[in-house]
Amino acid sequence: METDEGITGVGEALGAEGLTSALEEVAETHKHYVIGEDPLNRNMINRKLTRYPFAWRAGKLINAVAAAFDIALWDIAGKYYDEPVWKLLGGKVRDEVPVYANGWHIGERTPENYAKHAEKAIEDQGYAALKCDPFAHYEYSLNNQQMQEIEDLISAVREAIGPNPGIAIDCHGRFTRRGAIEVADALEEYDIMFLEEPVELEDPEVMAQVTERVNMPVSTGERIYNNANMEQLIHKDACDIIQPDVTNYGSLAETQDAAAMAKSRYMTIAPHNPNAGISTAASLHLCATLENLEIMEHMSREVEWADEIIETREVSDGTIDVPDEPGLGVEFHPDAAREYPGTPKEQNSLFDEEGALKRP
Repeated sequence: METDEGITGVGEALGAEGLTSALEEVAETHKHYVIGEDPLNRNMINRKLTRYPFAWRAGKLINAVAAAFDIALWDIAGKYYDEPVWKLLGGKVRDEVPVYANGWHIGERTPENYAKHAEKAIEDQGYAALKCDPFAHYEYSLNNQQMQEIEDLISAVREAIGPNPGIAIDCHGRFTRRGAIEVADALEEYDIMFLEEPVELEDPEVMAQVTERVNMPVSTGERIYNNANMEQLIHKDACDIIQPDVTNYGSLAETQDAAAMAKSRYMTIAPHNPNAGISTAASLHLCATLENLEIMEHMSREVEWADEIIETREVSDGTIDVPDEPGLGVEFHPDAAREYPGTPKEQNSLFDEEGALKRP
C-alpha cells in the first residue's frame, strides 16, 4: 500500500492450500474501501473491510484480507511517526520474544529423521522448543499400531533434544473427543508443552471437556477470525492458551483485545505464525506488548531465496529481538517476489501422500 506522500506499507494474509488466488481477488475487489482514505484512520478502514461486506462478514477470506491491509497501515503509521509499531500499540513489556520452531520435521516420517531434524533445530538453529504434527493422515482416533508409531516419533525427538526443550503437538482438529484424550494420555510422559487443536472448534464445550480431562495445556484459535468467537472459547474455558493469527484476525488491535480477554481468565497467548516475514514482524510487535505471552510460532526452514524478498531477524537462544526501526522494521522487495511466483496447484494440502509435511 502506498500513500500520496510516498510512504509504503506492506501486509500479509494467511494463504496457501490453494486459496492464494481467492485472497488476491478479495483484495482487488475490496481496495475501493481503502483508496482515498486517511491511512492513519485504521479503525474506519478496518470497519469498512470487515463489516461492509455484509453477507461474508467475519469469514476467513474477508478477515484475512482485512488483516493484510491493517498490517500495512500500521507499517505506514510507524514510518509516518518515525516509531516502531509496538510503540504505537501502547509500548513493549519485553525486548525479545520467545519462539518455537515449526516446519523442522521435513521428509520421511521415521524416528531417525525426526530425531535428526529436531536436534538440528535446537542445536544449530537456536530454538528452545519445537512443534510437530506427527499424525500423517490419521483421523478421529488411533489404533494400537498407529499410536505406537506416534509414540516412537515423539520418543525419538525427546531423546534427541533432551529433557528441557519444549515439545508441542499439533492435532489440526482431527480427533474425536475420546481420540484426543487417548493421544494426550499416550504422550503425557514426554512432557508436552501444549496440545494444539485436539478437536474441531465448532463446539467449544467439547474442547473444554478435552482441556479439563488431559494432563497437559491445550491450545487453539488459529481458525478463529474475530473476538466474538474468541470470547466464547475463552469464557467456556475451552483451552489454556489462545492462538490467534495476525494474518487472519482482522486487525492487530483486535488481536490485542483477544489477549486481554485471555488475560482476564488467566490464560496465555501463543500467536499462530507458520507464515512469512511480514507476519513474523507484525507478530513480534504484537508479542512485545503482551503481558500474558506464552511463546510465538516461527518457521525454522525458509526457502533459499526468502531473504531476497524479506530480510528476517535471526533466532538466538530461543528468542527473536523486537525491532526498533520505524514501522514493522522490514523491507519488502516486490521485484524479487515476482521472480518466485509459486505454484498454487501444488499447495492444496499441508501433507504429501505419505503424510509428511510439505514445504517448498
